[in-house]
Amino acid sequence: MIFGSSNWLNFYNEQLTIIPSSFAVTKRNATMSEPDGALSVVADENGIHNANFDLVQGGSAQDLGWPEHLASILILPKPEAPLHYFVFVNTTEAGKQAGYVEVDMSVNLGAGGVVGSGTTWYMSNTTAKLAATPHDNGVDYWVLQHADGTDTFHAFQFGSGGLNPAPIASTAGPMLSATTDPDRLSSDFWGPMKFSVSGDQLTLGFDHATDSAGAAVFWFNSSTGTVATRNSSLAYTAYDLDDFTGDTIVVTLPMDFTSGLDFLATDDFLYVAYLDTSTDGSGGFFGTQYDLTVCDGCIPNTSLASNTSSVGAGTAWGADTTGGSLVLGPDGKLYLRNAKSNQGYLHLWDDVPHEFNTSLGGSTVISSPDLHETWGLPLFCKRYHDSEPAWLGVPARQAAASFRAVPNPIAERGALVWGDSPPPDHLVWRDGMGRMVRSEPALNNGPTTVLARKELPAGLYVLEVFRKGKPLGSTRVMIE
Repeated sequence: MIFGSSNWLNFYNEQLTIIPSSFAVTKRNATMSEPDGALSVVADENGIHNANFDLVQGGSAQDLGWPEHLASILILPKPEAPLHYFVFVNTTEAGKQAGYVEVDMSVNLGAGGVVGSGTTWYMSNTTAKLAATPHDNGVDYWVLQHADGTDTFHAFQFGSGGLNPAPIASTAGPMLSATTDPDRLSSDFWGPMKFSVSGDQLTLGFDHATDSAGAAVFWFNSSTGTVATRNSSLAYTAYDLDDFTGDTIVVTLPMDFTSGLDFLATDDFLYVAYLDTSTDGSGGFFGTQYDLTVCDGCIPNTSLASNTSSVGAGTAWGADTTGGSLVLGPDGKLYLRNAKSNQGYLHLWDDVPHEFNTSLGGSTVISSPDLHETWGLPLFCKRYHDSEPAWLGVPARQAAASFRAVPNPIAERGALVWGDSPPPDHLVWRDGMGRMVRSEPALNNGPTTVLARKELPAGLYVLEVFRKGKPLGSTRVMIE
């Protein structure tokens, strides 16, 4: 998972590691891996890339007709079509369009290529809100959009035949304001939209009024694609007890932007990160927990709140305010990006959920010298290809590690992608006779390892992969 420019978060056996990369992605980006975890596709505002970070054939932003900046990117595997992916994009306020591109990663010796040409634009007057969840039939997906300046959702069914251009429309929740001028603190346009793991619930950020950001939660029918409101009155509310009377004191504070939201893997709690952009030392991310096991109208009364990531006086805000700030990781834990500019921190929310009438609690700060300025966290569908729809995390790996080169054959430089494996630290090259021709440290670049031809002549080689002196596996690499 990409976490800002040149930062990658790697989840292996429910352990998070930070891997530096020389590939500097743009602010809006998304990735897709194979079922074993090996990287396959990276998409950003420059275009669509393979695991070697090369643009796939026909995949540059210019070839695809994309504008300079995008609002959202999401990648889904095409049902019943191995190594075919659809890259979904939403444009910013300047265009308000939604489109998709089909990519076949099996062509061009594994380097990939766009199917057809350009982008198919399937909806206009969109916001940045883009989300997907598995269909109840266990094969297809629902791709969900929200029309700008309306209270209408559009659910598009995505199956083996591609995207059905006729959406299921649902009128539900708040009426969003029409976006006219660019506003990086407009929750109506930029506020995120997320499905729960089960796909039965949906949440989005919006503006109750100017400088009064909020959130709403909905029921979603994964069989019909329809949306129904549970509650659209969520805001940043703190509860405290009066020292003298023992009464509950309710304080609702205005917030500038709904910056992040997500569900626990169990679907019973919702978490929202509201952003206060004050520069007097009081600003920051304010986290709120909502209990979803109560009646629909009771949800706002269950909120627990705290200043989760404060910003000191005079501190500049990050360059990517509009990017999502809260994500349920593949390990089932909640991660919040740091609000400050030019500081690469990640906050792990501790011990959630918390009991009512307590503070939401603190967070564990995850830092690394390899972390750079953080951008918005990427979108992804909470289901791995060929896994169960009720997926709740990454299980301990039992399968043997797998490795493959992209592309194969290699001319001068390629990438080794790993599946069911931690990052390697050493490589051994052997020729067709089994003789060792090169032994070298592994140069890891994000979730891949660089394969450089250097002095090797053309031919077939066996590449042996090691970590801490122990073999992880091997693969064949052709040098042309």
